[in-house]
Amino acid sequence: MRSAPVGNISDDFVGSEVSQESLLLHGPFARKPKRIRTAFSPSQLLRLERAFEKNHYVVGAERKQLASSLSLSETQVKVWFQNRRTKYKRQKLEEEGPESDQKKKGSHHINRWRIATKQSSGEDIDVTSND
Repeated sequence: MRSAPVGNISDDFVGSEVSQESLLLHGPFARKPKRIRTAFSPSQLLRLERAFEKNHYVVGAERKQLASSLSLSETQVKVWFQNRRTKYKRQKLEEEGPESDQKKKGSHHINRWRIATKQSSGEDIDVTSND
């Protein structure tokens, strides 16, 4: 049995009429074509925003019905809601201001550390350095 050289796919097709371009476009490492950006109409955006106000998560039959009524795919509706939730979270953080943002950064790590380092008496361990 012939063993093919590692890393050279085209050797497997020697003598065949498969071009290297064809291998790149249709071979095992071919990329999916780039998705076209959806341009939502104002009426679609209005309906999506209203649905988002009611519920930040739309799934199952509700998503299917909404997509159908807007002449969109379920995937387009799903991605719109994902993006809208991200925008909503970003806006909430901006409203709270930079002081609040600084407190949030890493605070969950500190809390986990405090829980992990509690002494049996229930007090925090003092780890201040005198260097």
